[in-house]
Amino acid sequence: MSRNSSPTFSHWLEYLFYRLIEWTLNRMTLHSVFNVGEFIGRLAHRLLKSQRAKVIQNITYAFGDEKTPQEIYNLSCEVFERSAANLLCSLRIPSLSDEEILNHLSFTGLDELFSKEKDEGLVFVSPHMGNWEILAQAVFLTKEKMPLGTHYRPLNNSLVNSIIERHRTKRGLHLFKKRTSTHRLIHFVREGGGLCILADQRVGSRGAAGAFFGRPTTLSPLPHLIAKRAKSKLLRVICETTANCQWKITFTPITEVSAQACADSIEEAWRRSPADVFWFADRWRIQGKKPLQFLEKLNHQSGITRPLRLINLANGAGALPYPESLVTQETAALDFHLNDSALSEALENITRRGPIPPDIFICPPQHIPRLNKLSRRTHILSASPDNTL
Repeated sequence: MSRNSSPTFSHWLEYLFYRLIEWTLNRMTLHSVFNVGEFIGRLAHRLLKSQRAKVIQNITYAFGDEKTPQEIYNLSCEVFERSAANLLCSLRIPSLSDEEILNHLSFTGLDELFSKEKDEGLVFVSPHMGNWEILAQAVFLTKEKMPLGTHYRPLNNSLVNSIIERHRTKRGLHLFKKRTSTHRLIHFVREGGGLCILADQRVGSRGAAGAFFGRPTTLSPLPHLIAKRAKSKLLRVICETTANCQWKITFTPITEVSAQACADSIEEAWRRSPADVFWFADRWRIQGKKPLQFLEKLNHQSGITRPLRLINLANGAGALPYPESLVTQETAALDFHLNDSALSEALENITRRGPIPPDIFICPPQHIPRLNKLSRRTHILSASPDNTL
């Protein structure tokens, strides 16, 4: 969402609450902040059932045929703890000196960073994992002398956003808002700058079609397009939590300049430290008026090992025109005369038939509103002939 330039009353309340939290954390040691964050994460895992279900579903999409349900549940608890601890620490980090931060930080792959030619630009490809605030300052802390920038989405609350921008720019970080023209980004890299792009989110039909954890999805085309046009290298940079308020920053070259190579590199990072990953985003969620149109860009050699799972709940509805290598299509009987509780349980039973949750339900158009409410995160398509896929 875009940043609101006119603060509302609720924005002022959020701002005051943010400053209170920041003031409180600045009077604690970083170790204490990390411990408090872990405790809040454990509490949130127990209380926030909807968010817990989303995290479990996303982890299952990635590891459903590799981990047991108990392992996935345990990992979801770690994710809550780690995310909350890193979030609180990210609010404490800006008040620390460089020397204090370096006491909690280690680097791997610095040779890859320092091996670049003089005045050569770089595109840093990063996922949402670990302590983002340290990641935003990591290259500065290596004493690498190059202009650095990041492509980011401003917060809705302009008051809080201004604080975060001030923290991030104090070492000279250039901030490029989401709608900044690609030409400006390319020029920055071409002139010897290093541009960091968070590239692990699904980007809708505008993205490049490809595979992530073997599943069909769309990938951000921005990192490799900028690298190609600026004639620069791609370098993955990730942050892993190695102990209580201890982090490791790793630089790894991405040898092929393509969207799929960036996605493969990010997947390898997610597998290395899954508890550090921000699993709260709907990375694989099917959305939009034509949610499956991106599949037309894929072929049988696209690296898909885990096809989308479609379940047809409408008697007589025909199969969709996609190969099983991209979409597996099942049929299931569902009694729509059941009450909401019984119908929800029936949907859960259908869902559990496979190791991966369904991506799509097809049902008669008159039942779509009810199924949308009960299925929560699964996309619903109409079985009507005029449905656009």
